[in-house]
Amino acid sequence: MELKVQTGDITTWAGDGIVVNLFEGAMSPDGGAGAVDKKLRGVLTKMIKKGEINGKLGSVAIVHTFDKLPSDRVCVVGLGKQEEFTLDRARQAAANGAKALRNAGAKKIATVVHGAGGLGNLEAESAAQANAEGIILGVWQFRKYFSDNSEVKQVDHVVMLDRDGSKLKAMKAGAERGIILADATNLARDLTNEPGNAMTPTRLADAAKRVAKEAGLEFEVIDRDRAKKLGMGAFLGVAQGSDEPPCIIVLRYLGGGKKSAPGLGLIGKAITFDSGGISLKPAGDMQDMKGDMAGGAAVIAAMQAIAQLQPAINVTGIVPATENLPSGKAYKPGDILKASNGKTIEIISTDAEGRLVLADALVYATKNLKLSPVVDAATLTGAMVVALGHHRTGVFTTDKELATLLFKIGEETGEKNWTMPMDAEYAENIKSDWADIKNSGGRPAGSISGAMFLKNFVGDTPWAHLDIAGSNNSVAENGYKNKFGNGTPTRTFVNLALALAAKK
Repeated sequence: MELKVQTGDITTWAGDGIVVNLFEGAMSPDGGAGAVDKKLRGVLTKMIKKGEINGKLGSVAIVHTFDKLPSDRVCVVGLGKQEEFTLDRARQAAANGAKALRNAGAKKIATVVHGAGGLGNLEAESAAQANAEGIILGVWQFRKYFSDNSEVKQVDHVVMLDRDGSKLKAMKAGAERGIILADATNLARDLTNEPGNAMTPTRLADAAKRVAKEAGLEFEVIDRDRAKKLGMGAFLGVAQGSDEPPCIIVLRYLGGGKKSAPGLGLIGKAITFDSGGISLKPAGDMQDMKGDMAGGAAVIAAMQAIAQLQPAINVTGIVPATENLPSGKAYKPGDILKASNGKTIEIISTDAEGRLVLADALVYATKNLKLSPVVDAATLTGAMVVALGHHRTGVFTTDKELATLLFKIGEETGEKNWTMPMDAEYAENIKSDWADIKNSGGRPAGSISGAMFLKNFVGDTPWAHLDIAGSNNSVAENGYKNKFGNGTPTRTFVNLALALAAKK
């Protein structure tokens, strides 16, 4: 799909459809919607008075123009209440408008830049970025494994229009950034939605290698033999039940220069299929465990976008990838593993495997590579879904500055974050009678126990753990977010790198 930003009048644009907007409670349209209403001789106003157009967030109404405008259809999207309008609501509106026209059969559409003028009152560049993200994320579909896509509706061409030519340069810059971020998020979605037989650790490494080649990143793989030499007993313990070779994928972006500090570390759990191992999961919904590599997918995708945006900072992405399967070789409850920092771990549940692969990746990032700060993302615990549902990521950190920054980034990106407690008392949950720590503290405070486990492998390095078990998936498709494997926290990672670079 092609997306452009142009100066122009939405009422004179010729195509399959145009998108305008309305705030909830408004009794007459203004801005682009008002101009369209005049051309349609007050049709929109009449529909508002009859309640057929209401401006509520998520609402869409499609009106045929019957040759009163050069475009065939007008889509009016709701922005919600004016006092509650944000960048993320602009992102949602852009997605809703593009999807509604796509579903109506439109291939060539134009849209006002929601929030950039009139009552929206958003800064033009940021608004254009949010709109571009919303459109590209909203129309994404994963149809790779359907044998017949001949009747699937797609948008081919989108123009974002604004009458004010003085904003054009800023809007183009914002849209260009939005395209990069949305394309990266869609890459993470593509990787996460691949089935386990197609997205093995080796094939995930191949995908990362392609990204590295195209984006100009350094790339390497730590294979099983090298992992043994590095003492990565926790990672290899999880991997030993599968016939698929495990690997740790490493991507490097040197925007700060080779002589600068090692820089930011991004780590993503990549269990390309998680059966639970010997502690076998229930059969119901096990098919979704193809998505247990969503954190790793987000790291690979974020590294692509970071390389394209070129912030002046060094960033290293680390993705520990393996399957977790039961076999005669698999690790067992009661086993004791030794991580690469010397910590011994009693295995309580082989289904608490994500923290084990992250443990050795965190040691490698903080001890071997000296990265700082380090942020990891993982579909780690079902307890996180119970605690926060599907709308926010749980953030675990003892670094207040990092917590504040991640919260701010989440509000801007729509990948919303919420800081969870890490009181020292919670460490009691993972004390073992047989080793230094155990890999599960049971049901109480399960997501906190997982984070307290990981804390053992970062030393004094500023660190945050993002539990995306709920936020990476949604109960239903909504706005620009798809139902399964939505790419969270790709844009959070990218914006973190940009924010840290801006502080230098």
